[in-house]
Amino acid sequence: MAYLHCHNCNWSQDDFWEEDGYNPFSLSMDWLKERLFIDYIHMDKNYVSDMRGLGFDFETKEDTEKGYGYLIKGTDFVAMELMRKSRNIAEMTVKTFEEWKKVKDTFECPCCGSHDELDID
Repeated sequence: MAYLHCHNCNWSQDDFWEEDGYNPFSLSMDWLKERLFIDYIHMDKNYVSDMRGLGFDFETKEDTEKGYGYLIKGTDFVAMELMRKSRNIAEMTVKTFEEWKKVKDTFECPCCGSHDELDID
């Protein structure tokens, strides 16, 4: 998997999609369903901060057992993951690597307009 990003303004998009490989729906729904029934899940503070930056508000508790991070409800985690996936879909500019090859000579960053600072990792 590889994702397109801009070194000028830090814009980035989801990894390129493949019909039979990685795509926004490749996350196991069984895995998410299991998390619905977990009372609290340990989350890194950066992940929680990123999700709040997307506009999702939820209750957190300090994880005193591990000494760092937060505990969030399993239902909030599932909601955040679905929100994150939906944003990835909505914000995807160039969906596949094949599509990228067709537009790479003329594509400009949708955020700052740069062409020369685009990169694939």
